[in-house]
Amino acid sequence: MATGYKNNKSFTKGIRFPYELIQEIEIAVKLENQGSDKPVTNFSAWVIGACRDKLDNPNSDK
Repeated sequence: MATGYKNNKSFTKGIRFPYELIQEIEIAVKLENQGSDKPVTNFSAWVIGACRDKLDNPNSDK
């Protein structure tokens, strides 16, 4: 069981990703953050955004 800060607005869920997918996401995050003084996104925010996009467009092939 995970320990640390807990809140009632989020939940930690352990998800296993294929190694290649993690590499692709990390590259996408780096590209989005290029040229910015402060990070625009991070791994978690990128994955949450992709999940929201899929929920908003469930029939899309993305």
